[in-house]
Amino acid sequence: MPEKQIHKNFDIEKIFGKPVQEVDAILANKESHIHKITIPKKDGSPRNVIAPGKDLKYIQKSLYWRFFRRYKPHEAAHGFVAKKGISTNADFHVGANAVGKIDISSFFDTISEDHLKNVLFGNKHICRYCRNYERMIDGRCNPSLYKNKAQNFECKCDEIKAVFIPNFCEETGYESLFKRIIDACTYHGFTAQGFPTSPIIANIVMRGFDGTMHDYCKENGITYTRYADDLAFSSKTHSKEELQKLTLKKAYQQLWAYKFKPNRKKTIYKSKAGRLKICGVVVNEHKNIQRNVLHKFRAKVHHAIVKFPDRTTKTRIRQLKGYASFVMSINHNKGKYYMDKLLAFEKEKFK
Repeated sequence: MPEKQIHKNFDIEKIFGKPVQEVDAILANKESHIHKITIPKKDGSPRNVIAPGKDLKYIQKSLYWRFFRRYKPHEAAHGFVAKKGISTNADFHVGANAVGKIDISSFFDTISEDHLKNVLFGNKHICRYCRNYERMIDGRCNPSLYKNKAQNFECKCDEIKAVFIPNFCEETGYESLFKRIIDACTYHGFTAQGFPTSPIIANIVMRGFDGTMHDYCKENGITYTRYADDLAFSSKTHSKEELQKLTLKKAYQQLWAYKFKPNRKKTIYKSKAGRLKICGVVVNEHKNIQRNVLHKFRAKVHHAIVKFPDRTTKTRIRQLKGYASFVMSINHNKGKYYMDKLLAFEKEKFK
């Protein structure tokens, strides 16, 4: 057996938060560190969630904080980004003449190992530790240059060879950081809804797509944003038909190029003659919560603090406060009204 070599500039234990041997043992028996959960969607169909066990979750959270946060998402991304969210996503579309929405089908379940292999390299905050860093800066070091017919791997980056050459680690004894990261963050070759690393990985994978769509839309007087798997387009000058003609085909082509599948049933284009919504937020003239949704929330609050207060738990109050906080981000006065009622009830009952 060849002597094992770990890239001297990568502190693998620090990045994973556990000793290498322990990490390898967990990854080798990953199935026993997985919990499969099924929860119903709004339409009643099942949603399969793959939840990591305690040890695997610790590794994934460590990777999130110590590795993946070095990658910056595109400015058009609003989901899973600090100081951004549904409210900031809606801000860009307020007062639009027309809005278009496209949903990506089975988003997290479609992000594959191949996606990760193609986006993890070439980050200046990661690759600056590599002895070929200067070549990367000059644009001569990236996966596409290595994955060639000759397979000569001119720059000799061991991490890229470990990822792209079959059996490279087994034959040379090289201990790959990136192979472990890809293994830790995927299940049966794909990211999973339920892994703490999946949202940030999604933004990393979609950075190129976001950049292409953002630039294209800007050239055509259109606003583009993305919240997770929801793509949003709007224009204050184009009609609904013009907006659809300019964005639908382009977005579909780009999604297919990135090996994603658009959900045709959730592709919707509307004009301001009707209610315009972005991720559930009404954006016709100003941001607001849809009236019937707010009425349902009001009923839930009344049910919890007036009708059946004895049945209300701390968990239930926490859930209602969470939604009240969301309402505050859209409509401060309405959200604060419900938040104050919940806080007063919580203080009195659980004092």
